[in-house]
Amino acid sequence: MTRRSLRIIVIEDYDALREAICDALSQDGHEVVGLSMAEEVDDETTGFVSDLYIIDINLPGEDGISLAQRIRRSQPDVGIVIVSARSSVEDRIGGYESGANVYLTKPLALEELRAVVNSIVQRLSFFEKSRTSSITLSPLKMVVTGPSGNIRLTQSEISLIAALSRAPQRTLEHWQIAAHLGNGEEISKENLEVKLGRLRKKLASCGVEAPAIQSLRGIGYRLIHPIEILHD
Repeated sequence: MTRRSLRIIVIEDYDALREAICDALSQDGHEVVGLSMAEEVDDETTGFVSDLYIIDINLPGEDGISLAQRIRRSQPDVGIVIVSARSSVEDRIGGYESGANVYLTKPLALEELRAVVNSIVQRLSFFEKSRTSSITLSPLKMVVTGPSGNIRLTQSEISLIAALSRAPQRTLEHWQIAAHLGNGEEISKENLEVKLGRLRKKLASCGVEAPAIQSLRGIGYRLIHPIEILHD
């Protein structure tokens, strides 16, 4: 029995395996989205902030290693499990260097995967018991709620707040912030500041103490107040 549910994205192009993974984890109470290629991650998950990615290496188009690297850069504290038929030491090291927390080899034992997911559940449950926050983010409803009420956010703003909330010291570098607010496209410094200014005003309007997102010279930006991510 898990103590809480996770939001999980499974990227696996072999339909039968993807469906088996999704079914097994759904039976454990998790909310699971299955995708067949890396390019669907940004297109098919609007309003869905993932706690864990399960990624096959051999994907059509962008491969799993590249996807893991991209996810890890923009979401420093999210869980990543790589699944691959490649079992050499070099391949496993490459998987970990790409940002994976766990590297599982095929043929995949679903019970082992479930055990890995349960260990992540326990880690997150322990972390969440140690923090309290009067500010909450609901990715499904696309709103942030504070002492003064709630306000609607865009998908890119939700993604950014979630990444900041999970990051060490709630801090991300400049380019990581730009990657979220630019929706994967290049964004100028001026446009970045405009978008951040708009987000700061939204957070302030629902009661988050200003400045909600602090600029750190030469480093990036820090979320001043912890924001709890709801799994509603």
